[in-house]
Amino acid sequence: MKTKFTLKAYMPLLFSLIFLIFFIIFTYSVFTSPFYDDKLFPKIFLPVFFSFATISFFYGEFRTKCITVEFINNDIIVERFFGVKTEIYKSSDIKGFKVSHLSSNSKTYEYLYLYKNEDKTIKISQFYHKNYFEVKSEINKKIKYLGYEKLSYLDEFKEIFK
Repeated sequence: MKTKFTLKAYMPLLFSLIFLIFFIIFTYSVFTSPFYDDKLFPKIFLPVFFSFATISFFYGEFRTKCITVEFINNDIIVERFFGVKTEIYKSSDIKGFKVSHLSSNSKTYEYLYLYKNEDKTIKISQFYHKNYFEVKSEINKKIKYLGYEKLSYLDEFKEIFK
């Protein structure tokens, strides 16, 4: 069984591209406009901030959430960055899984975390994967359920930089 992306899974890519275009236009205007000639803040801090924000968002979303997970026999194959990086885990190495919920304005989405030792190794979500509940059912048959985990935005932020 292999996870399949929802249309919403491509939103981070779209937002990253829009943000990058905005950043290029902004930077160009700051460095070419005479208004900013004597102002250091827009020339140094803002480009650095926008660069950091874009890179961390792109890296965090595509490394941890926009992933394809395939279950073949006793192997779990994870493709990150839309297939650029592939990792293979043995099912026996996975300690178990926990679920969590993330609420948005319109809906609550479920996330499933596969744990290797004490670390969240694989993150599958209802938001990014259209066959989430089929995959969850398959995981539930093979891997031990460790319980519910309350969503922590701080933990989510820390995982971007792991």
